Amino acid sequence: MQKILILGNSTIQKRIRIEEIIKKSPNAEIVTLSPENYVNEDINNLFTMGSIFSTNRIIVITDFNSFKIPYQEKISSLLKHYENTFEGTLILDIQKENKYLKEINFDKKIETMIPPPWKDELWIEMLKDFANKLSKQLNDETAEKIIQFVGKNEDLLYEEIKKLSIYSDMEIISIKDVEDVSTHFSTANYEELCYDLATKKLSNSLIKLQSIVKSSSFFPIALANYLYKYFLDLYAVILNGERKTNYNWSEVMKISKESMVSQQRVASFLGFNFKNDKVKKINIEKLYSPTSIEKIIIYIEELDRSLKTGGEPKVLFPKLFEEICLGDL
Repeated sequence: MQKILILGNSTIQKRIRIEEIIKKSPNAEIVTLSPENYVNEDINNLFTMGSIFSTNRIIVITDFNSFKIPYQEKISSLLKHYENTFEGTLILDIQKENKYLKEINFDKKIETMIPPPWKDELWIEMLKDFANKLSKQLNDETAEKIIQFVGKNEDLLYEEIKKLSIYSDMEIISIKDVEDVSTHFSTANYEELCYDLATKKLSNSLIKLQSIVKSSSFFPIALANYLYKYFLDLYAVILNGERKTNYNWSEVMKISKESMVSQQRVASFLGFNFKNDKVKKINIEKLYSPTSIEKIIIYIEELDRSLKTGGEPKVLFPKLFEEICLGDL
């Protein structure tokens, strides 16, 4: 049994590496074990019994950090004591190696990390690698353009590369391909709009909203969903924050982990500024209480219901913006 440990916080890169391993054994039986489908009484059989359909098995254990501690202990014990129970491969996915895995001899360790927000060159290299996996190529300038449209979000960037790889009939994805396919009113623009709104800049928010509404690709429900998730994330950060004036990067990472909100968005909420930031961020935490965020979230839910029953977005969104920036929300 070959044992492979995949470390890091990149879900896309992990998925790609796991798919690559599986492709090398097309006839293998694939078994996935996750915190959601773990059955304690069946776990021994998983490691000790062969398959009646295949002598080759690939076991993928995903999100090991999220397993309950007794389950982590049991799986680790089985990995230590059943070295050669089946022919095949075991892949264990974990964010950071913990004490339960220290005594296990893995044949291979693979590290997959999302680049820090300020490391532009690493984001560019990651995009070029995504394109390469899809049999396409990118130059630095095109990769920068994609990041400009989409923002530094690994999942969205990968989806954009997939879309572009289908659209482009050339080996190299061009800037024109990006301009043809990627919308100017994408994630990056929605994020800027939400930040202006959260910092109570009504005029800026309405100008950005007007531009977005004019776009042929504008979908009101999508904007409502984005606003809902944005303020839900802000709520989570406020609950896990310390009401400080300034935060350092270690504190941003800690709050990101506890709130399950991306590091880049936590940094934006708490006023942590990177060298390449175009707009100097302020600490939004100071502007809201948990109760006020709860009211905004409820208001957005009501707006979403109104949109779904035929409400006019050109009326509903400005009213929401005014309530957040000038009203009691």
